[in-house]
Amino acid sequence: MNASKQIEFEPELKLGIQNMWYPICQSGHVKERPLGLQRLGHDIVVWRDPHGKIRVHDDRCLHRGAKLSVGMVVDGVLRCAYHGWCYDTSGQCVAIPTSKIAQAKLAPRLQLESFEAHERAGLVWAYFPEDRSVPVPPLVIPEELEDPEYSGFICEAEWGANWILIMENLADPMHGPFLHGQSLTLSRGALEDDMRTTRSPDGFLVEREGQRGVNFDWSEFYCRDSIWVRLDIPLPFGPKGILRILCFATPINEDRSLVYFLRYRKLSGFKRAYWRFLYRTFWVNQHQKVIEQDRVILESLRGAQSRAAEHLANSDRGVTELRKFLREKVACRSQR
Repeated sequence: MNASKQIEFEPELKLGIQNMWYPICQSGHVKERPLGLQRLGHDIVVWRDPHGKIRVHDDRCLHRGAKLSVGMVVDGVLRCAYHGWCYDTSGQCVAIPTSKIAQAKLAPRLQLESFEAHERAGLVWAYFPEDRSVPVPPLVIPEELEDPEYSGFICEAEWGANWILIMENLADPMHGPFLHGQSLTLSRGALEDDMRTTRSPDGFLVEREGQRGVNFDWSEFYCRDSIWVRLDIPLPFGPKGILRILCFATPINEDRSLVYFLRYRKLSGFKRAYWRFLYRTFWVNQHQKVIEQDRVILESLRGAQSRAAEHLANSDRGVTELRKFLREKVACRSQR
């Protein structure tokens, strides 16, 4: 093996890009009890305050380091299960029931690390800052997710693959007719094509030159203060047309990722109701088979080690553009 070849993901990218919004879970998963998650390598606790607002903090009690997600929400504060230390919605320690002296002198000086969070489009989004003195930017999500003319469903999965491999897969339309060639939606089209990429102020577009609306023929990457991918695939029946997919990959750690494929259609009236019925009874299983094919192949790549032996071709222009774009993004942020 050529030792000069890079076989590691860039250190600044392995756990995602800092100063970005990421979807961390579905809204419905956060109920009465606190929820413990790992996202971007951070152990976080997600909970609802008395008004139902989502709160996200570091999942370690400042007393002995016990996970707060094992505790409870009591009278509007987060209480550690180990010794009962309590934290309010800002992460401020407000109660140390085991010691009146510590309650008076120590508690005011203790505050959990907090993360800005919002609920939108059925998901919980959290901002992971590198510099907490910098104002948190507005959360920008795909317009389809909140456009009443669109109707959709959330598909969530955890894959044993680094988030970069997932994004590279989305930048590679040419895998569609091969990996998914036996599927109902992605079996058609030419097996050979030239690819082109086009930069935009906030990302880039990768597309096949020879066909459109036949297979997974293009993908649009957005990366400013959130990162996501938009693409279309054709549906052959019931009602026919384009299925728009909005894709997100949130790093859990270096080897696992939370993946979302939000499937939306711009339909109204009977067509909308008919499609939603068909999706629940038929399409969801068909699409799940396609997603499973992606999972299996990406988990087989051995992470960054796969780069050491790769030989990229013209059809991989989307992959090379993504790598270049992400490096530029990290370099730009480090210069701020």
